[in-house]
Amino acid sequence: MITGYNTDVRHNEVVFHVQTEDKGLANPFIESLIYVGGQVLASRRSGYSEMLAEGKDEKDIIAVMDHQHRTMIAAIRHGKFDAKVQSLLAGKQTGPMVPPPAPPDTDTGTIARGPLPLASPSGSTVGAVGAVTPPGALPAPGALPPMLPMGSMGPMGMPTPPTRPLPPPMPVLPPLPPPSPSSRERTLDQVILEYLTNEADQEQLVLLLEEHENLALGQEAKLALRTRSSKSGMPIVGTQVSVRMISTVSDPVVLALGRTDDDGLAVLSFGIPTIGRGTAALIISAAGSIGRAELKHLL
Repeated sequence: MITGYNTDVRHNEVVFHVQTEDKGLANPFIESLIYVGGQVLASRRSGYSEMLAEGKDEKDIIAVMDHQHRTMIAAIRHGKFDAKVQSLLAGKQTGPMVPPPAPPDTDTGTIARGPLPLASPSGSTVGAVGAVTPPGALPAPGALPPMLPMGSMGPMGMPTPPTRPLPPPMPVLPPLPPPSPSSRERTLDQVILEYLTNEADQEQLVLLLEEHENLALGQEAKLALRTRSSKSGMPIVGTQVSVRMISTVSDPVVLALGRTDDDGLAVLSFGIPTIGRGTAALIISAAGSIGRAELKHLL
């Protein structure tokens, strides 16, 4: 069983936990799960039994795991699960409705009994004992507030207060501009996630070393290389492949050149020279319509 991946992704203030793991050779599946708040939001399973039947090894399975994990992260960043998250969070917040607390009762106080105040010609009011209250002053204790000036007659024959003009509407302020990118310092995890997301969005060339024989100094070697798309898994036809040897004691030398066939396969045979001292390595390169890929093998 291959060690899996675990990544936390923050999107729209929600933390998504992405987990991808290999179920093992007895159950050849790669499973990716997305958790939000401890609950499974989405899952994806892909089998690799056909890859095992074709003789693919652990590094090929790891490449599929890596691509599936990055694809799930990219789907989160592009909002593919936003509707599911809103539904999940709405279900958690649903509960019995609690009525809001009633506003406190207004204390109207008590009104002292006595004769009604009379309005004087000057606009003052005459209190219960005949004292004149100047305009704007408080009435004497035990007396009713000043009478309102007469206006139009309302329901039940009661006078209505004079109509006052409505205050002008509050001005509508423009929305605040979003903070500039320079004002937000990103963490290393955010930078890595953005890089993985961009990588998952782009189609890349995958170079696989399927078979090899006699990869050693002074030997007649043979390589079987296969190229395919990182997104669709389809073979990339006509990809140019090359094998170079580099060493610490001589200049690089090209040992073999070729192109992939309709199945994305290229078989190269070549001789590896000897060197008296130092160390050497093979650089296996592929260049096609969707990019470049490279493998290294220490001799």
